Amino acid sequence: MVLTELELRVAELAAAGTPAPAIAEALGVSANAVAVHLTAIYRKLGPGPG
Repeated sequence: MVLTELELRVAELAAAGTPAPAIAEALGVSANAVAVHLTAIYRKLGPGPG
């Protein structure tokens, strides 16, 4: 699956250890939006069946 541009930006910041509130501030979105994007990222990139 392909990440959206915003999901990719969230993933990059999260992978660098940036806390969710700081990601939200950097991207100009709410902390809730960051949580939604992280959930989508985990769903898309998480482990497959098995």
